[in-house]
Formats: sequence, C-alpha cells, structure tokens
Amino acid sequence: MIESIKENWGLLKRSGSNIIKFELAYKLAAIAITVPLLVLILNLGMKIANIRYLTNGYIIKALTNPFVIMLIIFAICLIVTYCIFEMSYLVVAFETSRRGYEASVKDCLYNSYKRLKNNFKLKHFPLFFVYLLAISFVNVVVFINMIFTETNSTLFKIYVINNKWWVKLIIVLVLLAIYALIISGIFTANIHILEEKKFSTSYKLSCKIVRKHIFKVLANVLVYNLLVALALLLIYIVITFVLVLGVKILDMAYLGSTMYLSVLRTIKVIFNVLWMLISIPASFTMISNMYYSFVDSDYINFDYVDIEEGSDRKNELIYRIILASSTILCILYVALSFNDNPFERVAIFHETQVTAHRGDSNKAPENTLSAFSAAIDDLADCIELDIQMTSDGVLVVMHDSSLYRTTGLNKNVSEVTYEEIQQLDAGSWFSEEFAGEKVPTLEEVLQLVQGKIDLNIEIKTNNTRYEIAQQLVELLEKYNMVNRSVVTSFDYASLQAVKSFNEDVQVGYILSMAYGDFYNMDDIDFFSVNASFLSKRTVDAIHNSGKMVYAWTVNSSSSVVNLTNKGVDCIITDDPVMAKEAVYSRDTSDTILSMIKYVFNS
Repeated sequence: MIESIKENWGLLKRSGSNIIKFELAYKLAAIAITVPLLVLILNLGMKIANIRYLTNGYIIKALTNPFVIMLIIFAICLIVTYCIFEMSYLVVAFETSRRGYEASVKDCLYNSYKRLKNNFKLKHFPLFFVYLLAISFVNVVVFINMIFTETNSTLFKIYVINNKWWVKLIIVLVLLAIYALIISGIFTANIHILEEKKFSTSYKLSCKIVRKHIFKVLANVLVYNLLVALALLLIYIVITFVLVLGVKILDMAYLGSTMYLSVLRTIKVIFNVLWMLISIPASFTMISNMYYSFVDSDYINFDYVDIEEGSDRKNELIYRIILASSTILCILYVALSFNDNPFERVAIFHETQVTAHRGDSNKAPENTLSAFSAAIDDLADCIELDIQMTSDGVLVVMHDSSLYRTTGLNKNVSEVTYEEIQQLDAGSWFSEEFAGEKVPTLEEVLQLVQGKIDLNIEIKTNNTRYEIAQQLVELLEKYNMVNRSVVTSFDYASLQAVKSFNEDVQVGYILSMAYGDFYNMDDIDFFSVNASFLSKRTVDAIHNSGKMVYAWTVNSSSSVVNLTNKGVDCIITDDPVMAKEAVYSRDTSDTILSMIKYVFNS
C-alpha cells in the first residue's frame, strides 16, 4: 500500500511542474468559460421547452423536445471533449517525463492536440464515454458522496433494501458485470492516446493486462478509495471537533445542530467541487502508474514532436495572461452567483430558505427589535415583519390593526401619532424581561438588519396603500435593501403600487387558500400560501409559471421536511432553528443526526 502511494507520488512529482501549470490554467478556464456556457444551454433548453422551473415532473417534457435533446447532446459533447483533452495531456506529460524529455507545457499541449485530432473521430466518440465511466468507477467514494441525498437514499431503500432477495441478487450481479467491463478497460485511454492504436485494439489490450494483474488492479483501486474516504472522514472529524468546542465555549448548544448541519452541507459541496476538479489527474496518475508497472515500457511506441518555441519569458507571459484572465472571470462569476444563483430555477439545485415569522417570536415579543436580533442570532435567512402607517405618516412595525393585544392601548395604529406609539410598552405582554420594549419603526429595523439578513415586509391593508408603498420603496433604496427585501400583502393593489415606484422590488401575493388559475399574474414575483393548501401539483404549477412559492406558517419539523420535499422555496416559521435543522437534515443519515442531537443535547 505505502509502496503504491510512493510510486503514484513519484510519477506525479516527475511531471509536477507541467501538470500543475496546465491543471491550474485549464480548470480556471473551464470554470470561466464552460460553466457559463452550460448555464446558457440550460436556460435555452428550458425556454425552448417552455419550462420556467425545472422539477422532476417536467424532466420528461423537456427530454421529449428534439431541440432540447440536441442541446443536451451538445452539452455532453462539450464535457466529454473537455475531459478527454485533459486525459490526453496527462498521458503525454507522464510519458515525456518518463522518457526524460525537456518538454514544456507548450510541447505537451501540442502533442496532446495532435493525438486528440488524430483519434477524435465521429465513430470513436461514443467510445470515449468508456474513459469517463472508468474514471467514475475508480472514484467510487466520491461518486457515492456526490449522489447521496435523502431522495436517493429513500429510493435505494424502497427498490433495493426492501425488495425480494432475487431482485437484490440480480441488481448486484448486473452492477458487478458493468464494473468488470469498465475496469477491464481501465488502461484503454493510455494505450489509445499514447500509442494511437484503434479503440477496439486498445480495449482488448487493456483487458489482457487487467486479467493478468486483476488482484493488483483491484487492490490499487481499493487503496485509492480508502485514502479518499479517510481524507473525507478526517475533514468531518476536524469540523466536528471545532464546532462542538466552539458551541460549548460560546454556550450556543441550542444552535449546535443547525450550525453543524449547515457546515456539513457546505463542506460536502466544497469537497465535491474540489474533487471534481482533481479526480481526473489524481485517479489517472494511479491508472498510469499501474500501466507503466504492468507493461514493458521499452516497447511503447510514442511519436513525440518537439515544436519550435519562442523565448521562455514570452511563454511565461502568455501563460500568466491566460491564468490571470481566467482567475478574474472565475471571481466575477462566483461573485455574481452569490446574488443571482444561475440554477435558481432548477429544483435539485435550489435550497429552501427559512424566514423567521415576526422575528423569533418564541424568544422575544413579536415584531420588535429584540425578536429581530434573535432571528439574526438564530441564523435565519430572512425576517418577516408587518408594517402600518401612523396618523402622522410614519411606518411602524405592527401586525394587528389594533394596538391592544401587544401594548394594551385600545386604538388602531392609523388613529395615533408616532409620538403616542413611542410611549407604549410592546414587551411586557410577552414577559417582564422585555418590559419597556418599543414598537419599532421600519427605518429602525432597516438600520438594525442592514447587510445581516433579508427582509420579508408585509403591507397591512388600509386606505393609505400608495403613501405606504412610496415611503417603503424610498426607505429600501436609502438603505440599499432593494435586492435583500421582498414585499408581500393580501392586498393586490398595494403590491401594484410598490411596483409602480420601483419595478426591481420583488413582490409576493399572500393567499389563505390556493385554488384555480391564480398563478398567472404577470406583475407578481412569488406567492405566499397557507401551507395547508400546498400540494406538490400546486407547487409545480406555480414554479412552471416562473414564480416562487413561500409557505406559512410552519411550526413542525415533519411539515418543514414535507414542504421542502415538495419544492417550496421558503418556509415561514415561528421557530427558525427547528426549521433550519429540518431543512439541513434531509441529506444527512439518521445515524449522524442521532449523534448530533446527543452531542448538542437537542
């Protein structure tokens, strides 16, 4: 095992400079160019298929459209070409290093291109998938880690674990047969690209090598995957230790599970992205090292062309320009993605957000600065609050039209001045701890939350809707919160008024019931619907109209999971910590969840 690791490291080290330079520039260029191109293909395909939000139910509709099929084939060809050229470069880099040639990145690029051009024929193209399948089958741990979700886990239990014994046996035998076919051709790429033999000949030679060294091949693949699994396990252990220690020191056990699951999801995404970038060079190094150890390298027929090059200084300058340009484009792309997720309209890439209903109203009196501060501390994605206008034209935060329930004054908000409201106690009704808590103005709330959390601002219906809309938009613009706020109301005219002052403000129509063809309202960006009336069909219909779905008010973890599985975009809840934990737990095994709850006493 250790000897195998040393040999793999030695092969990589000998070719290190060329491979690192190439991989760095190639991967950055791929992210900067290929990813936006794939996003463009995705959006174009959805537009052609007349699908505004891609859910599982609309995948069949998309796949039956001939233009979409053509776009998918083009996207697959793009990915295959990208991967094959990378493998071609690695083959050339390893071989030139083994032979002791003084080959530069430019030399390796030219010889890789030459081989790719000679072998990249239409009749060979479907066979290139064998290369990619071989890489996928070698990276078993990564593949399983990437596809593990609550949905896939449930499907696996239903159709495999809980099935009849003979069905399980057939599935196992089929998987083993496929694995045997793919692993038998593990050296096909080396032979086909390096010696430029026909694909069928290369595959047969690979099978011959594997049969002769079957146990060594399987052992190397096993060791490689064990190392990857160990690396992943160590990352999780370190993260767990740091989080548990931090939570205990800061006395934040109530947030422990949510924080851990949040970080766990982030780490999983980062790991998957990083391993997607390095899986080909990492696994192909192992494959190439096995190939060299199993064959007589003196008989490898390698046709190398040493090209005329400019000065080293000029080549280095060109490389730095490409690297810098790709890096800048990547940074811009990532920065833009934070504000506008390019996969927002694809269900499997969309993450359900959690909104704290009137702040964290379980820990502090509703619609107060204390409740909003608690929601920020709870790591909620958004705060929902209600606004009304006083008799002297000040926007204050209050749910009921009457002030009686939360302040004891039996008058409506619209009947009193802001000065009168300042004298009221909005906290004592909740507990003595919050005695003296004031009714906040919307401006005070914006000053508190600016840059910390998003807002969902509900306009309460009254005859001053246009004055409220105008002042609301002015405040959002003043505090640069237009892109971090949404406005909702039961009153359609209030939402139209908001749009008339600023079309960029996202507005949502609140519905107590969801019946009929209500979702085709062009000037509405999303619907906030009573959770009891949200079926999967309703959610999909709203999504396919190009709009998002908010659900209110959801206060049980089972309901949160159920609505998240239906594809709801945002959960409005009185308990944001519970909701965040429920959303994050969907892609985590029951064993880990039990461990987390034990550690954090939740």
